[in-house]
Amino acid sequence: MRMTLAGRSATAALALIFAGWVGPGAAAQTLPVGDPIEEYLRILEISGLADLGSFTVRPLPPGDLRQRLGPSAHPWRVRLGGPATAEPGGLNVSVDDPRLRMFVNSRFPLGQNDGVVWQGKGLTTALDAGATLKWGALTVSIRPTILYTQNSSFELAVAPTEYAYPWRAIDLPQRFGPDPFWTIDPGQSELRVDTHGISFGFGTTNLWWGPALRNPIIMGDNAPGIPHGFLGTSGPIGIGIGQLEARWIWGDLDQSDWFGYTAPGDDRFITGLVATYSPSFLPGLSLGATRVFYVAVPDGGTPIGDYFAIFQGVRKKALVSPQNPTGDDEHDQMVSLFGRWVLPESGFELFWEWARNDHSWELRDFLLEPEHSQAYMLGLQKAMALSGDRIFTLSAELTHLEKEPTYLIRGPYQSYYAHHIVTQGYTQRGQVIGAGIGPAGNAQGIGADLYAPWGRAGLMVQRDVRDQDAYFDWALANNMGSCCHNVLYHFGANGLIFKGDFDLGAGLMVTREFQRNFYGLDLWNVNLSLSARWHPN
Repeated sequence: MRMTLAGRSATAALALIFAGWVGPGAAAQTLPVGDPIEEYLRILEISGLADLGSFTVRPLPPGDLRQRLGPSAHPWRVRLGGPATAEPGGLNVSVDDPRLRMFVNSRFPLGQNDGVVWQGKGLTTALDAGATLKWGALTVSIRPTILYTQNSSFELAVAPTEYAYPWRAIDLPQRFGPDPFWTIDPGQSELRVDTHGISFGFGTTNLWWGPALRNPIIMGDNAPGIPHGFLGTSGPIGIGIGQLEARWIWGDLDQSDWFGYTAPGDDRFITGLVATYSPSFLPGLSLGATRVFYVAVPDGGTPIGDYFAIFQGVRKKALVSPQNPTGDDEHDQMVSLFGRWVLPESGFELFWEWARNDHSWELRDFLLEPEHSQAYMLGLQKAMALSGDRIFTLSAELTHLEKEPTYLIRGPYQSYYAHHIVTQGYTQRGQVIGAGIGPAGNAQGIGADLYAPWGRAGLMVQRDVRDQDAYFDWALANNMGSCCHNVLYHFGANGLIFKGDFDLGAGLMVTREFQRNFYGLDLWNVNLSLSARWHPN
């Protein structure tokens, strides 16, 4: 076995857990991205039972959950507790709900949107615990994760090194080495100050930008949290003609131990901005944009100009100089436009995201071929109130990341999340930061969930197509035709039951994979997940 210590702050984090364990409190906590309560809040919003902003700049800001929901009747009102008891402006310390999670894969690694967790073949176990201190405008949350991964062996595709990604240079290992391993990660920890509608601080929390349910194109919780500083709003702020939410980050991306390719350096700098506007004259509509740059850190450190890279012009022609006649840039950049429209009278929401991964030469070029280097996501969700204080939901989401035909005449360009200079790509410690379907992937999925006073039950079906860009390159080179796309069909069921002071969860995902690695076998995989969270009222 090997021990990995992720982040210099992990030891201090463990110490502060016990400092915060001195007693219960009502400190305002930031809901982690992907938390079942966070998902539930979105359902309440489209049902007209809560108003929580655009839901496109996450994690949601600190605030007592019971104050946010108010007196509205909803299925989990008993579980989420009664009136808040925190004293405004006083010192409040609380123990965050400890949670134990277990995952098992029967045949090959499979998992998505689980933060620091990498679900290899065999058993994976994660323990999340911590404490939050709030004193006036200051909030300090220490929420580390202790992780064990069995990492059993399975058949690998041929790659430049044994465990590396086989199809291109990107830090996306097939397997994280030959042995089981432990990880201690700072997890959802942060120090933040919220004052006069502005928030700033430092953290390792996972971020989620945009309205996607499962596959955000730019920023999600598919990888470990990025150590980052941030500056933004403390929630929606009024600007006269509506509300604005924004967050600007600067951080460091880490390379895994099993990258397997050469790179300009181990360290990468990342900066990004998300902003969402919700007009007062069109209730329920939110429109936003994101822009992210990442670059290898040179020997002399990150230049000051890189901290403001998001303000770089959007025309590639503007980067031309005598020394750089083609306007090439050592940074990789991604930009997206997104929207979400909630119609609470109908219990319905429509959401979308459209992204580009390459500058247009100028406006004319963009108008002629806006689809060049594009990706897109489109989804919807419907909530229906049932008798017995229950809510039933239906959802669907489509994501498309593969290259458009423009590359046939414009020349090759990189696949989403990969880069020809920053060869680790858009990854954090071996996992993609954006959509979990990975570079050049496509996905189509539908789901149904029932929320009731006792918990939640759900079903889902999803089709994933892996790395279409690599497939077409490989198929053309080997004259393979259309026989061998790597396609996965997932059939899943999950549940969450409230039992005393515990939230008990379980999930079962059965996957049929066709043409694994394009030339491999058709395989079955069973993914079983169990969780228990101590959540005293």
